[in-house]
Formats: sequence, C-alpha cells, structure tokens
Amino acid sequence: MDARTHFLAGLRLVLRTPSLLAWVYCTTLVVALPLAVAIKHLLQGSFEGSLVEDNLRGGFDLSWYEEFAAGSSGLGKTFGPWVVGILPVLSNLERLLDGELHQVDPAVVGAGIVMVLAWSLLLGGILGRFAHEEEPHSRSSFLARGGLFFWRFLRLAVISGLLYGGIFRGIGQPLHGWIETATRDTTVERTVIIYTVLAYALVGLLFLAAQLVLDYARIALVVEERRSVLLALVRALGFVKEHHRAVLGLYLLLAAAALLWFLAYAWLAPGPNQSTWTAVLLAFSLGQTYLLGRWILKLWFLASQTRLFVSSRPQALPAEEWEPAPMQDPPPVRTGLP
Repeated sequence: MDARTHFLAGLRLVLRTPSLLAWVYCTTLVVALPLAVAIKHLLQGSFEGSLVEDNLRGGFDLSWYEEFAAGSSGLGKTFGPWVVGILPVLSNLERLLDGELHQVDPAVVGAGIVMVLAWSLLLGGILGRFAHEEEPHSRSSFLARGGLFFWRFLRLAVISGLLYGGIFRGIGQPLHGWIETATRDTTVERTVIIYTVLAYALVGLLFLAAQLVLDYARIALVVEERRSVLLALVRALGFVKEHHRAVLGLYLLLAAAALLWFLAYAWLAPGPNQSTWTAVLLAFSLGQTYLLGRWILKLWFLASQTRLFVSSRPQALPAEEWEPAPMQDPPPVRTGLP
C-alpha cells in the first residue's frame, strides 16, 4: 500500500464533495454564533457611549482592556489580544499538552459538547460517502447513515474522552509536576527546556497512537458496519499494527500538509491593531479561510485513511472466478468388446 496514493486520492475525494465541507462549516458557525453574540453584548456594555469607544476605533486600547479584564468573569475571561491571529491556536495547543484544556469557561465547554454531538451525527454520513464513493448519494441517505451510527460514535466519543483525559491529565500533568519539582534548584535553563520538550514529546506520541487507533475504529464502524465499539477498537488496533508503515506514512504526509497550512496562516494572520473596515474585513476573511482550510484538512485525513482501510480489505472475487466450471459429459467407457 502506497501512502502517497491514498494521500492524493483523499484530496481528490474531498474536492469532489464540497457539500460535506458546507455541512461541517455551517455546523461550526451555528454552534459558535451564540458565544459570539454573548461576547458582543459584554464588550458593547463595557464601552458603549464612552470615550473608550472612540479610542477603540483607532486601534486596540490596552488601558481599557486591563480594566475590562479585572472586572469580567465567566465568558468575558475568554476575550483578550490572544483571540486574534495565530495566538488562539497556540494557546489551545499549550492547554492541550499541559492537560489544562478543561480549565475553560463552562459556556465554552457546553459549546464543545454540542459540537461533539453534531460531529457524531455527521460523521457516519461523511465516512459512508468516502467509503462508498461509487454509490449514488443523496441528502436523505447521508442523514440516515449519520443517524444509524450516531449512538455508536457517541459511545466512542466517551471512550475517546476518557483515553485523552488519561493521557493529558493522568500522565501529562504529573509529569510536568515532577519536572517542576526536579528542576526547582536547577540554575541552567537549558536543562528545564530539555525536560519539558521530552515530556511534550512523550505526551504527543501517546496522543498520536491513541488518535490513530480511534480514527480507524470510527472507519471500521462504518465500512464494516460494526455494532460493537469495543470490537471496532480491537479491529483498528490490529489494522494499525499490521499496516503500521502505510498508516504512519500517510499520517506524516497529512501532518506535513497541516503544518504548511498553519505556517502560512501564521505568516499572513494580522494582529489586534485593526482600525479600518478594510483591515477588519481582511482579518475576518483570513480567519474564516483558515477555518475552512482546517476543515478541509480534517476531511482530507478521514478520506485518505478511509481509502487506505478499504484498500486493505480482501475484495470479493468476480463471478467468473468463483463460479464452478460447467459440467462436461463424461468420456465413453471402453469395455474391450467389439
């Protein structure tokens, strides 16, 4: 199995199914819109009708923000200069590796749970589309397949949460605590950096292994129409072990594409000091473009991995190969008589 073949096949499959991108993007928009409206009202109530409003029209006012941050709580704590450009991605990544992703506002956690439910509903239709690209597809069949696998994906999501929690909070947090204790009296900064990088690498490798098994378990549920989530996990573990070169090679190619997209956005993303409508619209457009690109990458991962999984399954033999040969008349029996 050539990883590059499935890497390119997955991209072609995603580009041929723009409706899937529309589904996931609109779902994200619907989930995020209430939070955006709530933040808008908080900010509007903070500076509306004051001189700060005029100051903010000319750029970010740090004095106002310090006062706003000191008096805000709950969802207001999530707003700051770090919500613009590439900083949200970096801050979320830091929280993830430190095992502190759960330490966010309950409203954000609630939105995340809603997104997990919506993704569990869409995932069956998405994987079915990638696994059976030769079949005719319709909106009704997409939703029907999504509903069929919803509860199975929801059970798998619970298992995923427990597994990720065990990695980041059960291993990552104690490891960082041990590093802090072990290097408390260390005067060489390089030693602390090396220990921290090694801890991040270990947690990252465990996360990668868990993610690969969980990805192929989702695919096995749909492709093989499995009912048992636990058996799907066993099947995925065996698949990753048997085809580890192709699985890892494909993942590295996809991760390289994601890294290039991340670096491109980091280079182009503007900061918080936008004072004209043109600059604000440009920043908003770049942010939405980055979001669309991330969803394309997510679908690209699923499509490539699904094609790899499908290609590894034994194919049914054509009819002419398994049908028995037609009966022939037996040769005449020679009796030796004239």
